[in-house]
Amino acid sequence: MINFASYLGAMKQMLTLSLLCACLPLFGQMFFDAGIKGAYGPTLMYNQNIFDDGEYDHVLTSGYGFGAKLGVHFASHHGFTFDYMNSTSRQNFDLRGGGMHNYKWKHNDLLLMYRYSGNGAYVEIGPEISFMSDVTSDNGGSQEVDVTPNFADNYKSIVFGFGSYLIGSDLVTLQAGVRLHWALDDMISEQGMENNYPATGRPFPSYEKTKATAGQFMLELNYAFGRFAKASCSHRWRLILFE
Repeated sequence: MINFASYLGAMKQMLTLSLLCACLPLFGQMFFDAGIKGAYGPTLMYNQNIFDDGEYDHVLTSGYGFGAKLGVHFASHHGFTFDYMNSTSRQNFDLRGGGMHNYKWKHNDLLLMYRYSGNGAYVEIGPEISFMSDVTSDNGGSQEVDVTPNFADNYKSIVFGFGSYLIGSDLVTLQAGVRLHWALDDMISEQGMENNYPATGRPFPSYEKTKATAGQFMLELNYAFGRFAKASCSHRWRLILFE
């Protein structure tokens, strides 16, 4: 289950940081955009014990996500985006002689990304927090079993991305890019540690964290809806909507 108190707290902190950044006097003029986005690509549970074990084969798995963003841009190159993604990730392990371990986890992601744009391209970097909604495993069979208590309520990641502008106008743009996600926290709960997740069929002499990683192709459709007319946070600003 999602911890809504943590969810709302993280959202409040990210929005506060975004607004503080928007008030930097270094960048006089700001404009805003909003967009929808989709993601698809490989997802992975990275565990060093499993990678070092020759009895495990990793099956290439993929995940996907859909979401929205709000962007705050300074001058023509710098900006911050606040993203929400509803995502599904997968990982399949093949233990030789021990069957398949197939996992699927659904998560709600909040990201605050710094983006630098120029010459029709962009690079971005920022933190992400993912709230687990449910995790299932079918162990190679046809019936999925809920194993959510064996996984943490949330985990934090660092995200790096890059891409380019495909088509559009001054107000509407279509962008394509790639995002790489690397978790900083263990995605296994204390109960999952006791139950030897995610390698339930093969105990290891020492414990290693399991980290969610992903490398996904992104499509993003944006609409620039307005800008601030004033040049400083010390004055009263007026939002002018684009037509």
